[in-house]
Amino acid sequence: MPVEPPSFLRRVIVLAGGGSRRLGQDKLAVDLDGRTVLDTVLRGVSNVAPGVDVVVVGPHRPGPDTVLRVREEPPGGGPVAALAAGLAADLGRGLADDELVAVLAGDQPFAAGALPLLSAAARDNGDGAVGVDEDGRYQPLLAVYRAGPLRRAVGSDPVGARVRDVVGRLTLARAALPENAALDVDTRADLERVRDVARRKRAPRRP
Repeated sequence: MPVEPPSFLRRVIVLAGGGSRRLGQDKLAVDLDGRTVLDTVLRGVSNVAPGVDVVVVGPHRPGPDTVLRVREEPPGGGPVAALAAGLAADLGRGLADDELVAVLAGDQPFAAGALPLLSAAARDNGDGAVGVDEDGRYQPLLAVYRAGPLRRAVGSDPVGARVRDVVGRLTLARAALPENAALDVDTRADLERVRDVARRKRAPRRP
């Protein structure tokens, strides 16, 4: 049975920083089936959550005009500082404490496919829902959080803080992620695996 789009999701924060040291180039700008890895993430968000506010936190990269781009303070201050910037971004109105905010890593091109399941799990469960990948690992950057508890967990001094310490302050449901949702692009081998998945996704399906 198809999952309905998460109409109650208010904002998606895409963390698009990082040095890409292991890959040796900007992994979010790598070509993947005719568009960059980051553009693939954003396309996925628009497909499953049309109209949701999207904030991309990181260095400026070309992309759609429909998203807001901001930088963490200071630049390179780490993922928790990027979370703080995404939560504070001015999109015309603030986030109420009980509104849901998704957090996605920009190097996980198929992550948006998990948003409906995560949003549904977060809607009625404590402070949100965190994804669990096929190997049983928590994915705190593939999750949906309630804005107020996440803001309080991030705190007033987020620079250099660890994401897992922040998430450890929250009461979260666990949601099994769809296949390939947690695939990321860290190494050349990762990139080839992601490209293979992209090829299979675009291949015509037999009736």
